Amino acid sequence: MAVNTNTDHIIDGFIDIRKKKKLSQAAVAKRADLHQAAVGRIENKSTNPQLDTIIKLLNTMGYTLAIVPAGEKESHVITMDLFSDIESLNDSNRKRVKAYVDELAEKELEERRKATDELLAMFRPADIGDDYKAILEEELRRKYESID
Repeated sequence: MAVNTNTDHIIDGFIDIRKKKKLSQAAVAKRADLHQAAVGRIENKSTNPQLDTIIKLLNTMGYTLAIVPAGEKESHVITMDLFSDIESLNDSNRKRVKAYVDELAEKELEERRKATDELLAMFRPADIGDDYKAILEEELRRKYESID
């Protein structure tokens, strides 16, 4: 299998982010402690930037590179599109989105609690001993009530 070492898609993504954030090449260059001409050469694809330079430029705009499985590229692109869309919202709409996400997280937590209680109820009638019941209950609560 041939390995694609073309960085054009990374540079295109960088340009999209810079433009969505309404930053000039000079502004990004200054934040990254680079010359504007260097950023211009990267964006014109007349130079092949080093990985640390790309990461440095992305970090100045609040982004980083991510390593994702090749088969999951589509879901990663969807995630990046959503993130970009959320970033473009005004503060009021961003707060509304956050409130909705918080509401969904609370519903998920409640569903996990309910599932934990249902699992525990299945084991209560079983004669597995009090020590094992306590261990099982603690493990189930730890596993199903944690939200990453």
